[in-house]
Amino acid sequence: MVMAVKPPMKTFEVVCVRCGETVFIKAHVSDLVDWKAGKLIQDALPYLDADEREILISKTCGDCFDKLFGENGDDWD
Repeated sequence: MVMAVKPPMKTFEVVCVRCGETVFIKAHVSDLVDWKAGKLIQDALPYLDADEREILISKTCGDCFDKLFGENGDDWD
């Protein structure tokens, strides 16, 4: 059986809209296409951590997200 091999990951540069920090994310283009086509980001890009996924979704880096919403989501109470 021959398994399909994905092309190498590409590095994407994303700038946080709040602080201007540049974040570099490595991902497969086909996985980004799947996400943009409607697949849940955690299913399309399971190898990215929560901060990497968030900057793709909202253009907000992990530090700024934590300042806005708290590190553990405890500020929702």
